[in-house]
Amino acid sequence: MDTETIKDLSVYSDLGINTKTNNFIKWYNNGLFNDVDENFVTEVQDYWLKNYNKKINPYIHIAFMNLTGRKDTRLIPQDIMRKEILPVFNDYDKSPFYGDKNLYDIVINPARSVETVLRNINGNYFDTNHESISFAKANDILLSHDRELIIKPSQTNNGTGIEKIRIEGQHIYFKGETVSFKYLEEVYEENFMIQKVIQQHPNMAAPHPASVNTLRMVTFRWKNEIKLLLTFARFGSGEDIRDNGDVDTSPRIAVSDSGEFSKIGLSQNGQTFTHHPTTGFCFADLEPIPNFDEFKQFVIDCHKKILHLNFASWDIVIGEDGKPIFLEVNFGGSTSFYQLVTQKPIFGDLTEEVLEYVSAELQRKEPVLMLRHRRQIAEREAKRQEREMKKKDRELSRRKQTIKELEEKNKKLKKQRRVLKEKLEAKENELKRAKKKHSKEVKILNEKYKKIINSKSYRYTRPLRKLANWFK
Repeated sequence: MDTETIKDLSVYSDLGINTKTNNFIKWYNNGLFNDVDENFVTEVQDYWLKNYNKKINPYIHIAFMNLTGRKDTRLIPQDIMRKEILPVFNDYDKSPFYGDKNLYDIVINPARSVETVLRNINGNYFDTNHESISFAKANDILLSHDRELIIKPSQTNNGTGIEKIRIEGQHIYFKGETVSFKYLEEVYEENFMIQKVIQQHPNMAAPHPASVNTLRMVTFRWKNEIKLLLTFARFGSGEDIRDNGDVDTSPRIAVSDSGEFSKIGLSQNGQTFTHHPTTGFCFADLEPIPNFDEFKQFVIDCHKKILHLNFASWDIVIGEDGKPIFLEVNFGGSTSFYQLVTQKPIFGDLTEEVLEYVSAELQRKEPVLMLRHRRQIAEREAKRQEREMKKKDRELSRRKQTIKELEEKNKKLKKQRRVLKEKLEAKENELKRAKKKHSKEVKILNEKYKKIINSKSYRYTRPLRKLANWFK
């Protein structure tokens, strides 16, 4: 970012908004932070201090205001929802069990669901009725279906790994190539399933016929009653078979409590649509969902089978006959976006009660995050430790280099000292020799002097020397 952009973002940072999150960056780029009302932000913080005893990141409130023109202090920020509220209501140690798609028919047993042809559970194969079968029998069952099928992992969410396969003339076609059942097993390894393609209602298929489009319905168990919190429709894009093939750009449309579709779609990156971006279908032409009360009761009845998790997000298909078909369930979701697309706070009039309850529960127990969030935290911690280790390694390398340099200097100093010592010794030896020579010369001169003064000629000439001194 350039200096001007950083300066602009400081307006949001000063209001307590984290400008580095993906949601902020995407929504900022699509104009959901163009207008900022500082008085409203003060109202939001006052509301949360009163009802939850803490200040929050008010980004969802600003984005909601820019999208709808309405101000609502009850909106729940994603980090509060994910780290504090959902872990209070959901026992996430149990979610892998309830979320295993291969166990839906046993655990949830919905009135209507997608027909499963084959299941691979922990490397073993099971038929439609959960009877254990051999690989050969599984291969025969698969080849007996002369039609398009869906293959997908059974323990992942968000459309990961979902692909179409086609059985024709005892051949399996996968991604445009003829493959064997063994090849599919090698690709998906274990814990996957093969299902019949759902025939959806023409009204839901119309905006994007290539994908199976779904209703995302959120239910919540509160005070011994399961309530429907909100509903929106999810449509695929770009000819992808999944309704969330491109989460950021695929349009989502709010569904009212009476089953009517909004005329405006919203993508998760904050872009609005009146027409589908791939097909050009006008969303205003969508007809209301008939007997929507039946859909509400359907997901409520499904949630009754899930005992350890009080908040659930359901993916429901509208069948050709206009009846609900269970597809899958998860126990979290991008709840900030849920509130934007449906244009209402997720807990509505229950918000104050929910916040009070959560606040008290957090004083009583430590919340357990979703497994994937725990993995993310563990990965971030591992990366932090790796960065710290690299930093320490760099410091160690720097110190080793310093030590090496000091050792080199010490080595040079020792050499210089040795050379100086040798020179000093040589000089001392030279001086000793000179002194010895000098002493010898002095001795010789002394001897000569003694000889002179003791000689007869010196004695005989003494009067003459005295006379000479006298004349001087």
